[in-house]
Amino acid sequence: LSQPADSSPGAEGSERGSRMSGPAEAEQGDQRSWFSWLGFGAGSKDEETSVPYESENPEAESASSQAKASWTMDTTTKEQEKGWRSLLSGLAKGTDVTKIGIPAEFLRPKSTLECLAAHMQHGKLLNDVSQGDTDLDRLVAVSRWHVSGLIREVFDGKKPFNPVLGETSSWVFDHEDPAVGSTKMIAEQVSHHPPISALYLDNQPLGVSVEGWMETGAKFYGNSIAVPFGERKLKIHSLDEEYLMTMPTMQFRGLFFGSRGAEWAGDVVIWCQKTELVCELNFRPLGFLGMWGEWHKVEGKIRHHKEGNEDTIATIEGTWDQQLIMTDVTSGKESVFYDFNLSAETKVTPRMAMSSDLLPTDSTVVWGKVSEALIKGDMSTANEEKHKVEQYQRDLRKAEKEKGEMFIPQFFSKTRLGWDAKKAEIKTFMSDHMKV
Repeated sequence: LSQPADSSPGAEGSERGSRMSGPAEAEQGDQRSWFSWLGFGAGSKDEETSVPYESENPEAESASSQAKASWTMDTTTKEQEKGWRSLLSGLAKGTDVTKIGIPAEFLRPKSTLECLAAHMQHGKLLNDVSQGDTDLDRLVAVSRWHVSGLIREVFDGKKPFNPVLGETSSWVFDHEDPAVGSTKMIAEQVSHHPPISALYLDNQPLGVSVEGWMETGAKFYGNSIAVPFGERKLKIHSLDEEYLMTMPTMQFRGLFFGSRGAEWAGDVVIWCQKTELVCELNFRPLGFLGMWGEWHKVEGKIRHHKEGNEDTIATIEGTWDQQLIMTDVTSGKESVFYDFNLSAETKVTPRMAMSSDLLPTDSTVVWGKVSEALIKGDMSTANEEKHKVEQYQRDLRKAEKEKGEMFIPQFFSKTRLGWDAKKAEIKTFMSDHMKV
């Protein structure tokens, strides 16, 4: 990966791109993510300006297009809404919401680590990744699977638990095809300041693996909250092809005024250095206060990315929660790039590793009593159990500091460009504790 940064896909207009800062930006100053190291959407040092919260060209949008929220509308009660509005109104713009104490009534009964299982919600699409006959076929298949991992979020004024340092979550996805077997996934909270989650996903029969990481912060911007989802790297082992993939930002908008809902926003890049092909997608947010634009609008293209040839092969356009249509620029032929409803038919229900094999650091063990109380609606007990988890972590970190010890993740190691999976340790754990 020695390509000059200024020639990397997404270098132009990177101020608008999806950017994830690596742990060393906070600690060493020189460590950057896979993409920012190569010039992909390096963005501004100012996190707020690196996320495209409003459309940059409102005149080009259809002013008559009325934003439809439907499933994205707030589902909380008026009393709950008053509560979270009061909680947020006292925050300064740019505050990381994950760093403030959140009462139990504003929590969902699951950890952010568990939410990462959504990567495989349409896992059967992974079957096609290594089956394409051409470089273009495989890029389209990888891009389709990548987009299918985006969750259809509902704005309800609640958030998942902040993972504690060292927390883990493991999942198995059954493809219902003996030839494909199952895909196994492990995620771990590898850093607390800044909060970073890392993941590794592997399907040996397909010869496909994915690893990635994300900062689990959530920035408050006055009328919206933005949650970055980081970067991923998919490898097709038999072909020695690696696909670097950025994720868009989840934006919860209209907290106090304007169109309210949840939407993905920002630039997504899926790039294979070996084949010199890149897919670029722009998830366009609504305009100011939702006065123009459409929910979930996506525009993009697939193009060559090599010296002397950056010609566009196909354009992509549509709405993410319906259909994305790909048009061949030479022939004009249209085909379905991604169909949300059709993908839903291939939805895979993930299952956790057997309870007897769960690590003591597993999310369901760490937060089990809190989740149980939330499901019962017992907020007093939920707050009490939540405090116990957080206090235990504070005591543990204090004891480590006094002993001069440093936390070392079980399954990932820190590098200059982010976090890499400890593949030997992960494969041993998957083999011994994640039975199909």
